[in-house]
Amino acid sequence: MTQCPNCGGGVRFDAATQFVVCDYCSSQFDPYDQNFGNMAEAQEDMEITVFTCRNCGGEIASTQDTAAAFCSYCGSSTILEGRLSKEKKPEMIIPFKLTKEGCKDAFSSRLKRAIFAPTSYKKTAKADGFRGIYMPYWVYDMTQKGRMLVKSSSSHRSGDYIITDHYDLTGYIDNEYAGVSYDASSSFADDISEQIAPFNVKDIKYFTPSFLAGFYADIADVGPEVYKDTAVDLAKESTYNYLRKSSPMAGNSFEDSKDTVKKRIKTDVNAKHSAMFPVWFMSYRTKDRVAYATVNGQTGRVSADIPVSVPKYFAFSLALAAVLFGIFQLFLTLTPDFLMVSIAIVALVGAFMYNSEMKKILAKENYEDDLGMQDLFERRKKARVEAQDGASFDGVGSETYVLTQNDIKKNEQKAKKKEGKVIETLGGIAMVVFIMLFTFADDVFSVFSGINADKICGFVGLITFVISIFLTVSSQKKVSQMKAGKKLTGTLWTAIALFIITVVSFLDPPEDYIYYVCSMVAMAGVVVSIIDMMSSYNYIAMRPLPQFDTHTGGDDRA
Repeated sequence: MTQCPNCGGGVRFDAATQFVVCDYCSSQFDPYDQNFGNMAEAQEDMEITVFTCRNCGGEIASTQDTAAAFCSYCGSSTILEGRLSKEKKPEMIIPFKLTKEGCKDAFSSRLKRAIFAPTSYKKTAKADGFRGIYMPYWVYDMTQKGRMLVKSSSSHRSGDYIITDHYDLTGYIDNEYAGVSYDASSSFADDISEQIAPFNVKDIKYFTPSFLAGFYADIADVGPEVYKDTAVDLAKESTYNYLRKSSPMAGNSFEDSKDTVKKRIKTDVNAKHSAMFPVWFMSYRTKDRVAYATVNGQTGRVSADIPVSVPKYFAFSLALAAVLFGIFQLFLTLTPDFLMVSIAIVALVGAFMYNSEMKKILAKENYEDDLGMQDLFERRKKARVEAQDGASFDGVGSETYVLTQNDIKKNEQKAKKKEGKVIETLGGIAMVVFIMLFTFADDVFSVFSGINADKICGFVGLITFVISIFLTVSSQKKVSQMKAGKKLTGTLWTAIALFIITVVSFLDPPEDYIYYVCSMVAMAGVVVSIIDMMSSYNYIAMRPLPQFDTHTGGDDRA
């Protein structure tokens, strides 16, 4: 435990004053004060207490030895198991600048726009739900030097001719990128770290454990090579944008493709520094899902997984529908045919939205855009392979590797993705035909002047029904691959609604009330589908409970 050298009480780093303070004797110390017995700068390691969650295996560290009773990653409120550990000190740190009150104010401003957020979520945010955690990062320093060649052209008019001049533009690049950073923790999702970025590296300091006093820290488990190519590509992208928009070359049209130009930009990574950046972290748990709210502890930028209260959303939708119905009644006559076609359009749009949501859920559950988590999966797979006699990654003995159920499932998912793209393409083509039909509705009705409006309505219903079948099959395949425990896709109800519209329109019953009753039944199916979609949205907003292996450390210098 970090102790005050004057009274022996516990101390904490105060973000407001940037001093280490003692709440017992009101003493203040510079973070680099050598009076702290365990803070010697010469030490390469630091002694910390590592708390491990029994439920998910997530780890956070602290210089304090008081018990931690809350897991930031899975929301568990049980006492975390603590153990003393020596860990490699990071090289750099950006200290907390935003106080807890400032964090709550920043998040409250964000919540004002979240009118459909559950009440329990807002209460958690107002309470002391935020915890200050230093997240591990890798900081890359890169240089770009050398001669650059770009093929370009410029055109001008001379009389009746357009003359194009072609050039080989050459120049010398001498760029330096410092402080390009990516998180070094698999438990810290890439989309979250991107949303609260950037951190201002002008505030970066040499690390001393004094800055950790009163805060927690995550432990690095992602190596620096994971994000190296991403950092290099970012530097190349930045240089390319400069060449296109601000450099002396900007006035010309580049004949070379973007990828060709970027390949010519030689980028060297000169240094990779380990660092810790400040993040205010809150988790909100509902059953087997967890939502994270994070606030940049330096700049106040907010990232939030905000679920939606389905009752609130449904009540708002009903109120809006009532207002729109009143407006339509003033200016339009809601004939049975018009009502049926309107429901068909709403149903089809909802089906496309639903299918898109399912795709996003599947991508999030498989961590497709999270390089840190993908690296963790690869290391787990490598460990399974190496655990078998004679297994290796150089092609020798690889036949001893036995596919796990998870590997088989992933291979099936890749095959299904290709199949799903074909289905979505067919659905898109059908949608274009449908839009064209309505765009040239007058022409269509003139061609089929001998056919009554009910048959046209049935024809529209049939088209939308066929498209909905494609979307239902595609959505069902995605649903079957999810961990959410869903059995049937919500677009099934949309398809049923469109089937009802089609059948009733072609039967052409003489009584209008049959149309209205069938419209209400069809609309009920659409509403059920939309409610299911909103529930599914919460699976995007809220992440699956994490399950980590024991962190082994990602610092290859340790």
